Formats: sequence, structure tokens, C-alpha cells
Amino acid sequence: MSLNKSTVAIYRQIIDYFQYEIASGRAVPGERIDSIRNLALKFKVNPNTVQKGLTELERDGFIITDRTNGKFVTEDEVKIQELKQKLTHDLTVDFVQRAKDLNIGSEALLEAVTLVWEE
Repeated sequence: MSLNKSTVAIYRQIIDYFQYEIASGRAVPGERIDSIRNLALKFKVNPNTVQKGLTELERDGFIITDRTNGKFVTEDEVKIQELKQKLTHDLTVDFVQRAKDLNIGSEALLEAVTLVWEE
């Protein structure tokens, strides 16, 4: 997997990737995270960049380091639920702002969301 070529810093893209994996449940609580070297190969980036992203994730409580066994996804369900709520809020703010920029009213927007949801 490679990261996208955006203006977002690569370490931030790694943080975002892991946050989405954790919030979606694809990264299971308590699951061991690949080594920094393997992640660097997977993302095609410098290991220091991976380390920077993982350090922030650990500081924020989304991963935990066991010095002898590696890094693991947090098992703190409250933390995971808070992350999911934050990501949902951020996504919604961006979505609604874009709709406002297009002069789409709330009723039309809700109707469009319902149609897409049901597809």
C-alpha cells in the first residue's frame, strides 16, 4: 500500500490510516501492529516517518507499546468510540460545508444521503 500524493504530511497520512482502521474495527483491539520496518515497506516511506506517526498514535492512546512484544491497538473501548465520534464529526463538517458551497439545502442534502445510503 502506498500513501496518496497530497499536501498532507506523510506521517499524518499514517496517523489517519491507523485511526480509520481502528475506528472501523479492521484493526481489532489488542491486535499486534506490524513492525516499523514492515510498515515502512508497506507504505513505501522512511522508517523514521512511520515511527513519528506511531509515536503520535501512542501519545493519543490509540496504540500501546509493550517493550518486549511490540505495538498493539488499544483495547480501550471508550477511546475507540471517542475516535469514531470525532471522525464522524469531521467527515460530517466537511460534507456539509461542501454542500453549502454548492448551495444545496438541508432537505435536498438529507434526501440525497438517504438515496445513496439505500443503494
